[in-house]
Amino acid sequence: MKNSESIKMFLDFVDECQSLNNTARENISVEEKRQQDLLHQIEFERSAKKRGPIDTKLHKCLNDRRRYKDLFEETDEIVQFFQQPQHKRTLEQLRQLLGRVRRAEKYRENRTYIPRIEKE
Repeated sequence: MKNSESIKMFLDFVDECQSLNNTARENISVEEKRQQDLLHQIEFERSAKKRGPIDTKLHKCLNDRRRYKDLFEETDEIVQFFQQPQHKRTLEQLRQLLGRVRRAEKYRENRTYIPRIEKE
């Protein structure tokens, strides 16, 4: 594996964590609103027979919310770390380093040697 690929993998990991964190935060909010809606449906439904399917939906909603919350917690420390100014700067420097390393690798791939003295 090239050095540039290793750097790129790390940068992709950080970007993926940020994306997953934002998505998880949004989905937690959606599931909390859905949970409240379902709880109110259960509260106002008089028929036990009709509450059963709502209970199932509530169970699924709570499981989804837990999954999103776990994902948020797993990625939040990484996101918070790279939001600190010194680490944010380091991340930007890594992106610049990636460009320089790629240029060096490209140069080496296409390099040829031209003899300075003719063969006799």
